[in-house]
Order: sequence, then structure tokens, then C-alpha cells
Amino acid sequence: MDTSELSFVRCPLCKGELVIVSNSNCADDLAEKHYQCVKCQQYYPIEKGVARFIEEKDIIKFSPRMNFFRNIYARIYSPATRLMFLPCGGENFARHEVLDRLEIAPGDAILETGIGHGDNLPYLKALYGNGLYVGLDNQQPMIDACRLNLKKWNLPAVLHLANAEELPYRDNFFDVVFHLGAFNLFRRKKQAMEEMIRVSKPGSLIVIADETEKATKLYGLILGKQEPVVLPLKMVPDSMLETRLEIIWKGYGYVLSFRKPLS
Repeated sequence: MDTSELSFVRCPLCKGELVIVSNSNCADDLAEKHYQCVKCQQYYPIEKGVARFIEEKDIIKFSPRMNFFRNIYARIYSPATRLMFLPCGGENFARHEVLDRLEIAPGDAILETGIGHGDNLPYLKALYGNGLYVGLDNQQPMIDACRLNLKKWNLPAVLHLANAEELPYRDNFFDVVFHLGAFNLFRRKKQAMEEMIRVSKPGSLIVIADETEKATKLYGLILGKQEPVVLPLKMVPDSMLETRLEIIWKGYGYVLSFRKPLS
């Protein structure tokens, strides 16, 4: 955990500024330190350098069948994702079909709102250079695996355990905000989208990509019946510019992009 995080992290509940306090001020003895909100006084533990901005009750719940497969999937996330990308044209093609749309410049501050094991970082590192990469996920196994991958790849990034529907960041901070995969699982998709807009700098392009109904029907053969996919185009606020939805991944995915106005 770098103290420079204080320049952009905020309380996800009230958006108040945070300060660092020792664990003697809070009951969670497992944490090394804590963030505390100066406005609402809420504590957020910091464990192994990762701040936890989410409570157990806020984690998305699944059926026992889905939980079984997701627990397995979390352990084999990267190879499983490569397998799932096969009908989309392969992992390299599928990731580039989304990531090439990002408007990244050297030194940019980038936010990925569902980082998983961090598999997008090697594709993007050459673009943002010495910039800031922030990734969050609402599943602890994903954050743990991502931290190990970052160490293996020797890539720096700031990780947070948090919900995309309540981002723990200040307004108008990130040059690039994107989400690749699992947006369909969000309970409050419109709120997540509004949060992405809130933390983006004016003029930034926001990109969201996920599976179409065609993909969920295919995966449903293994995972069981899936919730119908509702393309999120109508959730984009009317005030956004250059709103565009395209079908990608040979019909198995979509990418939604829009630009935050300058004012």
C-alpha cells in the first residue's frame, strides 16, 4: 500500500477523504493498517497492501451450482478464460478487440473495474508507461491471484477489493476507465456505469465489454441456465457523447463505449 493512494482513494459510501490509522484503533486485528473516512468515520482494513472496501454482505451471491463452478474457475481463471475465448477468435484477438479501443497515453491513470487475475496488464503496459494502473475486484481469490501475477510479471498496480457500483475514488481522476467481462453479473449496472463516469476525467472515453446472449447460451450447457443478457445501451445517460454499441468476438460479445462531456 502506497501512501500516494490517499490522493485519489475516497470512502465508497459518502465519498469523503480517507486517512491512514493503525490497527489499534479498530477491532480487525488481521489488518496491518486501516483507512478511515474523515466524514463518516467508516474503517476500511488494509491487508497485504490491499485495502478492502467491501463487506461480505455486499458480495454477489450465486446458486450452489454456480458457486461450485466459480470457485473452480477462480483457481484456473487464466487458462479457463483462454478456453472461453476460443470461439471468439482466441484470447489475443478477443482482448485486442476491446483493449485497442482504449485511448491510453504515457503517464495516464487507468482504472479497470473488474481486474480478475490481471491478464489485461501485459497487453497495456507498453501504452501507459510510468502511469498509474488501478484495478479492483469484488472477489478475494481474484485479488490474491492478481497480486501474485503482478509480482511474477514485475508489473506495478494498485489493487482494491471493492464493488464497481460504489467506487472508492474521487471524482474526475482517471484518464481511462474500462471493464472487460462479468458486467452482466452486476446487480446495479446503471449505478456501476454512473460510477465509472463519476471517476473519469471530462473528455475520457469509457469502454465496457461482456458476453452476448449467444455466449451465455453456450456456457449454459455447462453452468446451467443463465440470466438473459440485456445490452446496456439504454443505461448510458443522455448527456454522454459518441455512444456506440458493437457486437464483437464473432457474435459472442459486445463492446459499449461513450465519452464523458468536457463540461
